[in-house]
Amino acid sequence: MFGTGLFAPIYRRFVSNWRGAASGLPVGGGITDDTAAIKACNASTVQAEGGTMLLNIGGQDFTFAGEPGDFYFDNLSAFSQGAGEQQLGRYATRHLRTDSTCLDVGANIGLTAVMLSSSCPRGHVYAFEPSPKNAAYLQQNITGNKITNVSVIEAAIGATAGRVRLNMPTVGANSTVIRRPQNGSSQGSEVPMITLDAWSAGLDRKIDFIKLDVEGYEANVLAGAADLIARWRPPIFMEFNSVTIAGEARRSPVCFAETLWRVFDVSSVNSEGNLEPAGGGAVGQFVLQNMVHHGCIDDVMLVLKPDVDATQLRAALLHEVEASAAAQPH
Repeated sequence: MFGTGLFAPIYRRFVSNWRGAASGLPVGGGITDDTAAIKACNASTVQAEGGTMLLNIGGQDFTFAGEPGDFYFDNLSAFSQGAGEQQLGRYATRHLRTDSTCLDVGANIGLTAVMLSSSCPRGHVYAFEPSPKNAAYLQQNITGNKITNVSVIEAAIGATAGRVRLNMPTVGANSTVIRRPQNGSSQGSEVPMITLDAWSAGLDRKIDFIKLDVEGYEANVLAGAADLIARWRPPIFMEFNSVTIAGEARRSPVCFAETLWRVFDVSSVNSEGNLEPAGGGAVGQFVLQNMVHHGCIDDVMLVLKPDVDATQLRAALLHEVEASAAAQPH
């Protein structure tokens, strides 16, 4: 997904080059500028027409509806073949059970939710999406494909419950939480916010896996899920995006990475679907590779360290939340 704040134009260029390279598309000009190349690369998997797109996921055809003209939707086929989805698919095939329970936090219009649903046909996927427009497409894509093991929860996920405002572009499927509204409180669209701890308190099943992609709001989501994570210790497949960490959360990517490394074992998914230490286990090396070689985007797997409990996890992440809040422009 794409940030919509200060660094969005730069981010789009980084994403075009990195995701394009990962998908076999030309780089430099950006994948938004080469529709013909996208179609040629994915001729067997994509058919776009009038706001719908046909993709083949795990050997099955699924029809996706989305916003015409939106960068993410227009390039959905390329993203389905990109580095992140490929890593997640390999991991799911090797490590998730057919009856696993998964959370998709930041589900957008449902690409990952559908993939997880296919990987865990006897399990269940809970897909969280705060944008009303995205959530409507998400529900349409689940219902239209006759998928019965995905539940859509239309809410933002954070460190506390309440209501927040989203920065929702006129055209585009990507939204970000407005952390400190300027010129009054009328900016953006107000949506409910819940915590994963509160939401899962009455759930009668173990959480086996979490996918997290929330445009720089990761610390907030994880802080509000400390009890869940400490109880079930699910692997968390998270997008580490230096641009949204710096531009939306107003945090140093190095500082945020250091916090993650203190409380989690941080890994990358290799070509066989197994885990290996991200950045060779070194924070500095990881961030350097992320910013210089990977277009500021990496997908990492977080597993809570054996000696870290819910109190320690919450405290570490709330420090990040508070630092981010203090750094927001007035």
